[in-house]
Amino acid sequence: MEKKLFTELEISKEVKKAVSDLGFEEATAIQTLTIPLIMAGRDVIGHSQTGTGKTAAFGIPAVELVDVKDKKNVQVLIVCPTRELAVQACEEIRKFAKYKEGVNTVPVYGGQPIDRQIKSLKYGGNIVVGTPGRLMDLMRRKILKLGAVKMIVLDEADEMLNMGFKEDVETILTEIPENRQTILFSATMSKEIMKITKQFLTDPELVQISHQQLSVPTIEQYYFEVPRGRKVDALCNALDVYDPGKAIVFCNTKKQVEELQSELQARGYMAGGLHGDMRQASRDQMLRSFKTGKNDILIATDVAARGIDVEDVDIVFNFDLPQDEEYYIHRIGRTARAGKSGKAYTFVAGRNQLRDINQLSKYVGKKIQLQAIPSNADIHEVRQNNLIKEISAILEKGTDTKKYMAIIEELTKEDYTSLDVALALIKIHLKDIENNNRLSDDLHISYESATRDNRDSGRRSERGGDRSDRGKMVSFKIDIGKTNGAAANIILSAVTRATGLPGTLVGRIEINDSYSYFDIPESEAGIVTEKMKNLKVRNIVTNSEMVSSKTSKDSNRGRRPSSSRPSGAKSSGPRRRR
Repeated sequence: MEKKLFTELEISKEVKKAVSDLGFEEATAIQTLTIPLIMAGRDVIGHSQTGTGKTAAFGIPAVELVDVKDKKNVQVLIVCPTRELAVQACEEIRKFAKYKEGVNTVPVYGGQPIDRQIKSLKYGGNIVVGTPGRLMDLMRRKILKLGAVKMIVLDEADEMLNMGFKEDVETILTEIPENRQTILFSATMSKEIMKITKQFLTDPELVQISHQQLSVPTIEQYYFEVPRGRKVDALCNALDVYDPGKAIVFCNTKKQVEELQSELQARGYMAGGLHGDMRQASRDQMLRSFKTGKNDILIATDVAARGIDVEDVDIVFNFDLPQDEEYYIHRIGRTARAGKSGKAYTFVAGRNQLRDINQLSKYVGKKIQLQAIPSNADIHEVRQNNLIKEISAILEKGTDTKKYMAIIEELTKEDYTSLDVALALIKIHLKDIENNNRLSDDLHISYESATRDNRDSGRRSERGGDRSDRGKMVSFKIDIGKTNGAAANIILSAVTRATGLPGTLVGRIEINDSYSYFDIPESEAGIVTEKMKNLKVRNIVTNSEMVSSKTSKDSNRGRRPSSSRPSGAKSSGPRRRR
């Protein structure tokens, strides 16, 4: 279908200005179809997966619907299955209402002091975003009154039913005036969902975003799980280790393109930006610079990237998760052209985005693999190998080096040996990675703590259960330790690289001076024993042996990275900077 620009939608100038400030250019399919219907007052069923821009689809009409003169009553109620989604929706709606004075959005959810939320509601909230459990609590206390609600939105209705909120949702719907507008979004259309739509919606319009499942077999697809606020650091390390000849980095907004371009240029990368507000002459110049290699990194929005035809793009980075699944296909399709192979890496931050990346895997029909963020140790290894190759090439070619002999002779007069001089020169050339690179080795996220922190109060987590429940664990001893430069991420990389097991299966990692321990599920002990014989780690041949068994509860102690070894790291050289 033909998507519209936000400037083409019939929304107020205040909201258009807010959307422009956010840097969004084109509405997604669900936004293009749904916003006009909701603005016209229709009940709507949105059958769409996550990652399609649903929040703006209902959030923009919600902002437009509010009567700012009525500051006391709740006019729009948005119900979300989890507190994370409620907070995210509330934050986005506030951004859309930036220039709409008098629109007040209040989030209410479990896991936070209810007194603070009661105070916010009494102050005045004409848009309330909340989870079913907390909404019901506030209704029982007679704090949340729904008699003036004009619109209710059920976001991810199927998830709410799966999490046991069916009765709560039905109770909330019966408390709202019958003449309200009802909007329901669901990734699936189960019998339970259809029952709710028949009972509570009036002549609803079904908006179904049907995607053709696509496969991109020549593109290796990976994702990094990155702590919030550390994406730039992770991107820099990936560029340094993978060293693509040309790379395209996709962002969702013009603002992000400009900020990332400035940040990369400040760090010495040859990066250019491309977005919809650029004049044609500037756009053409930027593309020429990218094609000729003057800039080997192009940062672009989805709209601006249309029409780019460069055959030798090695890697595509999704700095932001795309707003629409179709955008993902268009993005990664910029590599692997003309029968070549290519790689695509997506940056994921937070539990909600982990769910989105799983949905993208289903959409493309291919598993998007979790990979470890390239570490400082990886960069050091790449630079070291590159230096060895450079020195070997000079020695093999017999290049004239006699003119430098005077320097060596001068230094050896001071009782320095030629080995001392060589070591000093290597140190100057390689520099100290820990000081020169801003990305430390603390980027790995513990799945156990993240899962516990994000669990909604009093409710079970999303389907799949607790990832920390690995069952019986066994401990392996490996003869490499601190004196050999071992670190948690190095041990994890060695295990996942040798065995092919995902990093999420590895439990506790303990590092001593001359040996280390790591835990693995007992069911996988055989493959570890078989695959980790005479394994080379940091240029040292090591062996591992099983030493004990324990429960998964015991194995969760200590620092543990959560992802597997970086894929595709080159040893031919580091990322070239200015």
